[in-house]
Amino acid sequence: MKVSLFKEIMKIAVRPHLWVVAVTQLWHLRKKNWYKSFPFMPIPSKEYLQFRLLTAYGNEDPGEYIEKDLITYLKWSRGWKTSAR
Repeated sequence: MKVSLFKEIMKIAVRPHLWVVAVTQLWHLRKKNWYKSFPFMPIPSKEYLQFRLLTAYGNEDPGEYIEKDLITYLKWSRGWKTSAR
């Protein structure tokens, strides 16, 4: 996976209205028992991310698509939560 994590984090960092949504989504995607193995962070497993990229893009390297899709997904998620109330 050739996605620049720093680059994606910076895209979210400049959009304060998406901070809570991003943290919430990351929490929902965390692997089970994340606190029992290094790096002791609530992040999704590499296998899960590879599976999701494969099912969404047809391969494990989304290239330039993920640059737009990450922010679009977070905005959609934020809007969906608001409309579901």
